[in-house]
Amino acid sequence: MGTRPVSTVSKFLSLTISLDTGTLRPNGNPIVSRVRINGVREDATFEDLYDFAYLYSGLVSKSIADITVNENSALGPID
Repeated sequence: MGTRPVSTVSKFLSLTISLDTGTLRPNGNPIVSRVRINGVREDATFEDLYDFAYLYSGLVSKSIADITVNENSALGPID
């Protein structure tokens, strides 16, 4: 383990929208469907993504159960 400088080579964002299907499991928990959108612009704000999720849910006529933003960063340099 050295003290090599490490930087972010690239960053990838994805948005996951969990939608309530209106159906319950036998244990009473709701069944949700998930939509994952990859390639989200790095300059998108959380407010942009939140607004997009609600616009999407209106198109499919389902209620939102959860909205998640995932970030994956590639680190470098690789020797």
